[in-house]
Amino acid sequence: MFGRRALAGFRVALALLFVLPAACSGGAGRSVPPPSPDPAWTGPAAQIAVGESHACVLRPNGTITCRGDVYGGWPAGGGWVHVTSGRGFSCALRDDGTAACWSAGARGEAADPPDGRFSFVDAGRNHACALDAAGFATCWGRDHAGQTAAPPDVEFASIGAGDAHSCGLTRGGDLRCWGSNEDGRAEPRPGPFRALAVGARHTCALRGDGTAFCQGSGGDGPPGAAFRAIAAGGGRTCGIAAGGSLACWGAGQPREPAGAFASVSVGRHETCAVRTDGRAECWPHGAAPDGGSIRAEHALAGRVLDQPVELLPWPGGGLAVADRSGYIDVYAADGADPRRALDLTDRTRCCDYEKGMLSAALDPEFGSFPYLYVYYVADAGGGADTHRGRLSRFPVADGRAVSADELVILDLRQAAREHFGGAVRFGPDGMLYLSLGDLGSAYDAESLGTLGGTIIRIDVRGATAERPYRVPDDNPFLAAPGARPEIWAYGLRNPWRMSFGPEGRLWVGDVGGRTAEEISVARAGANLGWPAAEGDTCYQGEDICAATAPPAAAYGHTDGNCAVVGGVTLPEPDGRYVYGDFCSGRVWALEGGAGDWRTRELLDLPLSISSFGHGHGGEVYVLTFRGPVIRLGAAGREAAP
Repeated sequence: MFGRRALAGFRVALALLFVLPAACSGGAGRSVPPPSPDPAWTGPAAQIAVGESHACVLRPNGTITCRGDVYGGWPAGGGWVHVTSGRGFSCALRDDGTAACWSAGARGEAADPPDGRFSFVDAGRNHACALDAAGFATCWGRDHAGQTAAPPDVEFASIGAGDAHSCGLTRGGDLRCWGSNEDGRAEPRPGPFRALAVGARHTCALRGDGTAFCQGSGGDGPPGAAFRAIAAGGGRTCGIAAGGSLACWGAGQPREPAGAFASVSVGRHETCAVRTDGRAECWPHGAAPDGGSIRAEHALAGRVLDQPVELLPWPGGGLAVADRSGYIDVYAADGADPRRALDLTDRTRCCDYEKGMLSAALDPEFGSFPYLYVYYVADAGGGADTHRGRLSRFPVADGRAVSADELVILDLRQAAREHFGGAVRFGPDGMLYLSLGDLGSAYDAESLGTLGGTIIRIDVRGATAERPYRVPDDNPFLAAPGARPEIWAYGLRNPWRMSFGPEGRLWVGDVGGRTAEEISVARAGANLGWPAAEGDTCYQGEDICAATAPPAAAYGHTDGNCAVVGGVTLPEPDGRYVYGDFCSGRVWALEGGAGDWRTRELLDLPLSISSFGHGHGGEVYVLTFRGPVIRLGAAGREAAP
């Protein structure tokens, strides 16, 4: 999963929108914004800037104060004339035109501004753009969609940065944009416009008469309403009328405070504004993307873990977390120091490309068969082509797996550096299912003669060294000439995570290549499409693609998305299947049924999601690389410990 996309730094902040008690902290004193629905600033403010989970205020004396997730602090002293906040970082300009940026614990690509002197700067999701005194633009930070590729020969009067696009108003008032143009957010428009606001996935500008024009996914402005200033962030936009009153539209339905305002800043989950008397005020956007039914909070006492890849309830209590480095630790709910349940670091090949410990599962009848099954990349002691993809069984005694009593169930020579797949799951039928990537050879995924790009189904009950597994009599390709009898489904690229739902569906998240990320419901004998198709794109002819099973959901590589992380089902009465994306941190749910699946965004976490898991009571946990473990629960309910 991780080989072709480098992890781009720490992302350990959470948004104001979610229920995150201020007492929770992780690592070195990391904090979250105060939970008050109307957090007020003390002291006068000249300007305020709100980002993902933090906000900064510029004082009339030129000093800056911030609150929320502002790891690394903010610049000290005076002489500051402008401040702007993005998803996980903020930037400011000094009175001499030099810029300074600081990270809020999220992606740090944009926290290193270039040398030079600027007249204005604006922070986006993971990039920023600035104008010099002549109006020429400079952008820096993440550039997966070309959002930092500012035209070098255009003089701009203003500039703005969004999630994956940037825009500027030329000296003549025309709108020029670069980066992602999904939903038409970056369409060029002739002016004249006199003010610009760039949100996460939309762009707005004020016409000469003060009315707002918007494009993209942020919603249209109020018909006929005239504004003297405009601001955008997340999926929301706000305008200040001539008399100072505030009007907002787009995502969320807060009630804007009455009164007169001098300036406004819109973040992803809250809006802050400075009143004409210099007082700053902030208010949350209200509903979460799914209507507020899901809340997210730190688990394991806010501990920040390294590279967790699997979470499962451990017999006798506690949560077991497998780390890619090759060990499994068991954590108590009170956050006490964990105990080591298994250590395979001496035989695990980690962590170049996608190698390491990848998955673990307990025998579903643990009381009678106290075994732990682990899938990991084993170091065979040699060059790059000597490692093995190994599925092994370990007996568990006194709360610990006995590493010395390893029984190798399956040992696959793997010359590839990536696409190992790798989820171990037991089905309701008691069989063991293992997802395997195509090992870098796409066409192996459509061949039944190799295990690459498949889900295998084997019976491991009663395994011995002489006969480590049995092929079930009802496997779909048992009698197919030349087929590996272990194969249960095929046509997969890199099925990093899969899980069984309570209704018996096997959900699979297949990490995509050029075009799309996929969530599929796998069935016995199914061809899930790769490499003939990817998402809605067919590569090998419509007749071939028609014989493959379409995904239940697919999404493209826009807005920071890069690799799907298959999830799990929420506990009843909710029951929806949730999944996420490794790079963007978004979490979605699938609703409906076969042939009519609908996707709803639940959360937007500034974290690198690596896996999902269930606790003892069925509660859902989200694992993140170099970040906290997040527990999801129904809003308004107490979450399980």
